[in-house]
This record gives sequence, structure tokens and C-alpha cells, in this order.
Amino acid sequence: MITMIELAESIYEVIKDYRNHDNIFITPENIIEWAKQFEDNGQLVLTELNKIIKETYISRVRAKEFIYEHILSYLKLYEYSSIAQFLIDTEFIDVQQIHKSQPAILQLLEEVLTEKFQVSYLPYKGFPKVNYIYFDDILASGSTIGRDLVIFLNKKNSSGQKFYQLIQSNEIKLSISVFCLHTWGFEFQKYRIQKEFNDKVLKKINWFWNYEIQNHAKFNNQKLNIAKPVKGSSSKINSYLENLSATKYEDYAYRKANTPTTEHFFTSAENRIRFENVLTEKGIDIINMIKGEAKSNIRPLGLINPQYKIFGLGTHFFTWRNIPNNSPLVYWWEVAGHNWKPLFPVANRGN
Repeated sequence: MITMIELAESIYEVIKDYRNHDNIFITPENIIEWAKQFEDNGQLVLTELNKIIKETYISRVRAKEFIYEHILSYLKLYEYSSIAQFLIDTEFIDVQQIHKSQPAILQLLEEVLTEKFQVSYLPYKGFPKVNYIYFDDILASGSTIGRDLVIFLNKKNSSGQKFYQLIQSNEIKLSISVFCLHTWGFEFQKYRIQKEFNDKVLKKINWFWNYEIQNHAKFNNQKLNIAKPVKGSSSKINSYLENLSATKYEDYAYRKANTPTTEHFFTSAENRIRFENVLTEKGIDIINMIKGEAKSNIRPLGLINPQYKIFGLGTHFFTWRNIPNNSPLVYWWEVAGHNWKPLFPVANRGN
């Protein structure tokens, strides 16, 4: 059996650049200390995390490789032989707050353009645009991206035409580029655009992503590369859900037994069940540490729309600069006075 020290060192080699830009430096000792909070299940947690972390962690170097792939895809899609002409015609949408993912990704984009093409997009920002590209790290529930897209599509040009009309008439193009996309959240946002505008607009938007989280409970043959408990495997978990006052999507809360049909994400189907239970139960313990009434969007497996009667999305996707709040609480929860140390200390979050 691999020791906890060996597992921690293996995990460390993958996540060691996490928030180095903020002078945070995770060590193997930090990883072991975090795992020991799971008591007898510490070995299990590290074993499963060691299996999935190589697939789900995006280092700064890997992020730049992904951005480069996206740029090459756009050059081909839009039929540009000149990177300069592409940059003249393209606006990289920059609407998120400075501490969010988009500005950080645009900084990496500038580095990629400099290193791979010896150009910068900044001198071309004032030119008239034909292509609009929205970068972000993840589409989970998709609420941020969906909101920003609706605002963008309702914008007007100098002639008073709305951008969605210009997309319909092929006068401009819109693309969304993310590192990671959830199938459930993606369906929500496609429906949102279709309802707000029309199917023609939806079909003309290009979507690029590198890693797909297949978590739509109504789709067949989903990988379910998330953490989502099976009903009946834990009375503590079942009781928690029963006492939630939320009303929507309760039929999405539990993972159906014997799904996925073949286990590839975790080390085994049996260990998946154990791991999901441990994360969910510890998440419930963390929520119970909150003094007073917990915010209605907090769930053991991550923050979610407060109307959803589910445990959270159970997202397993981490980047060099932060992790999504849709991830299980055990990874990021850090509140003064609470007896819990996170694996990934995060910025701009807490209760």
C-alpha cells in the first residue's frame, strides 16, 4: 500500500504552483495535515485525490497550453493566416472584476501571444471588431457567463443595432472559451440564450472547452466525474437532504446506483461511494460549525442556487489561482474559529 507521505508527495507535485503568485506555497506536510482531519478515512481521501488530481488540476503552465490551443483553433475557424489581422479584428471581452478569473486569463493570453507569436493584443484594442471572445476558467452552473452573455448580446453598436442581431446577420462572431464545462450548467445556459433571444443566435455562438464534467442527471452514459452520493448509503446524508427547505431538482440530488456504468474517475466503484460519503458528511460537519443560520446557498458539496434541493455540484476542478465555490467545502472552507483547515486556501470567500 502506498503510504500517506508518498500520496501527499505525489499530489504536491501536481498542485505545488497553487497561488504561488499570492505567496501561498502548499507543502506535502500541509496535504497530510488536511487529510488527517478525515481521521480513519485520510488514506482513502488521499488515494482518490491522487487518482483524479492529475486530470482535474490546471497549473499555470497547463493553462497557457490550453489558451494556445484555443488561439490556434480560432485562427483555423475564422480562416486567418495572419495573427496580426486576427488581433486587429478581435476583442477579448473583459468585463469581470479584477480579482476574478477573466483578467488573470487575459494576462496569460498576452504572455502566450508574446511567447508564441511575438505580438501583443493590446495595441489593437481600439480597432473596429468583428470577433468577440469571452474567456473564463469554468462554466459550472454558468450563472456568471450566462449573465454576461445576455448583457453583451443586448448591447447596441453605434447604429443602434443590438449585438444579437449582428450575430444573426453574420456581421460579428461570438465565442466562449473555458478550460472546464459542466454539461448540466451548459444546458441551462443554452436554454437561457434560446429563451432570451432565439435558436438562431444560440447556434451561431461558438463554444470551446478543454475538460468536460459530465454531470447531467438526465443524460445517458455520463462519466459523472464529480462527487455525488448514492441514496441510502448514509443516514446522516439522507437526513440532511430531508431537512433542506429547498424545493427544486431534488431528483438530481443523488447519484443513481450503478452509474457510471464503468468507473474511470475514481480508483473503484466501491471507493467512489466511500469517498463521496466522506466528503459529504464532512461538509455537513463544516456547515454545522457555522454560528447562527447558514446562508441558504451553502451545501456540503459546494455553493449552489438556494432553491436547489441538492448537496451541491461536487465539482472537482482546480486551477493555479483559485478553486470554484461549487467544489466540496472540505477543499476550501476557511473561517476563523472553525476547526477546519482547507487544502486550497482561497481568496474572496467565506461565511
